[in-house]
Amino acid sequence: MTAKAHILIVDDEAQIAEMILASLEANGYTAAVAYNGSQGLERASKEKFDLAIMDIQMPEMDGITALGEIKKIDPEIEVIIATGHGTMGTAIQSMRKGAFDYLHKPFELKELLKVVERAVEKRKFNDIAKVIFSTPKPEDQLRVIIDAVTRILKADESLLVLPDRDGKPRIAVSEGLDDDAGRASRLEMCSRVMLQPASAAKSLQLVESPSLDKKFSDIKGLERVKFSLFLPLVEDNKPVGLININRDADEAYFTEDDMQRARIFGSLVNLALRNSSLYRQLQETQGQLIQAEKMSALGQLAGGLAHEINNPLSGILGLTQLVLESTDKNSQNFADLKEIEKAVFRCKKIIVSLLSFSRQEKTRTEPVNVNEVIEETLTLCARQMELKHVKIVRRLAPGLPMVNADFQQLMQVFLNMFTNARDAMPDGGELAIETRLLKTPAGSEVIMTSISDTGAGINPDIVDKIFDPFFTTKPVGKGTGLGLSVCMGIIHKHNGSIKAQSEPGKGSTFTVSLPV
Repeated sequence: MTAKAHILIVDDEAQIAEMILASLEANGYTAAVAYNGSQGLERASKEKFDLAIMDIQMPEMDGITALGEIKKIDPEIEVIIATGHGTMGTAIQSMRKGAFDYLHKPFELKELLKVVERAVEKRKFNDIAKVIFSTPKPEDQLRVIIDAVTRILKADESLLVLPDRDGKPRIAVSEGLDDDAGRASRLEMCSRVMLQPASAAKSLQLVESPSLDKKFSDIKGLERVKFSLFLPLVEDNKPVGLININRDADEAYFTEDDMQRARIFGSLVNLALRNSSLYRQLQETQGQLIQAEKMSALGQLAGGLAHEINNPLSGILGLTQLVLESTDKNSQNFADLKEIEKAVFRCKKIIVSLLSFSRQEKTRTEPVNVNEVIEETLTLCARQMELKHVKIVRRLAPGLPMVNADFQQLMQVFLNMFTNARDAMPDGGELAIETRLLKTPAGSEVIMTSISDTGAGINPDIVDKIFDPFFTTKPVGKGTGLGLSVCMGIIHKHNGSIKAQSEPGKGSTFTVSLPV
């Protein structure tokens, strides 16, 4: 049988030390004895103890000094000071040194055992908290939490219920539940507790024989559960989850001490889940920053390469046009040279677009033709669309008025949306781009651009989340690094709006509206 804790007894009165030793061992603890402060310090340096019970007035080294030295060796050890010669001043001094509690001699052994039990429990919670907060991975953290709950609260079964993406309760992790029917019945029970009014859903609840309780009597499979404890997890004064702890024996009722331990667990779990969420956000942010840095470096590299390529292209174009002047217009050579000239012009147009896109400048608004932005952006990605068997259909309204915008930033928005559409059609399809001039109900004019694909569409469950920062359905390394949240930020900065409509199996349509 595993001992409850390992305890060091430091007292120069051998009779008292031996009495404490016998009492502790009779109650499931293991213990060692030292007869002065120096011996206690030596034992603590060689052996790991959960708790020390220490007299104050001792030869060679007093208890207050020994307390401070032992805390240097093991800051996590709990220390109970017990003395017959102490004053309020020594009590305060010992607490400042890190003592857990202070007892006056003579004391009853049952009084000492109560203090020992509280100190050991505090040590256990400290150890659990240390493990929880040193385990950043959410799945590992949840397992540590539920294992600790099961062990400390002597549960036959326990489960942690958290909402899924849609807010529907799910069992995140459980202990003692191996069959699907049992998991389903416990989840239904927890779901009903979580759906109670806010005041009730945020309170610790104890239910005796839940199968006989009117709230749960229609749920099958609860007969073996004799006592259920429901511990709500609350963040910002709102319920965010639930821990359910069950006991099966008729006499295994939950005491006030059990419920106090459960409340402490609730605080630990809330902190752990919040830290885990922050850790996950930090990782995502770091990934986004790394990707942004890659894009910045890529932009600078692309700009440098474009300048380098532009020079020989200019030479090729000049020589081609020079030879054309002395070539018979009806010959095959003339036709071939014209094809070379056409290809060079296309390359130069791509380079101009690439330089425009990669140029790092502050936001600069000016009158911009949306159709020109779209055509310039398509120059960058039209060949990729062709290779992916994506047909581009243009329905660009002629004679559109100008919008006050940053040309490069609008290119970023459209390039991201065109690329997303291409990725949504891995086997090919149709990309339709339409621009129109519309009037709002308030009478103002806007230019609306709709970008439609014939891809698989977006799951209705996530349509409302696709503009959230860091939300993506693509694997790592895919995409341009310009997320839809960035697109939304750019369009909002231009006093416009961006919306998405999608139906699974029928493609998606993104609509960008910009004021004239």
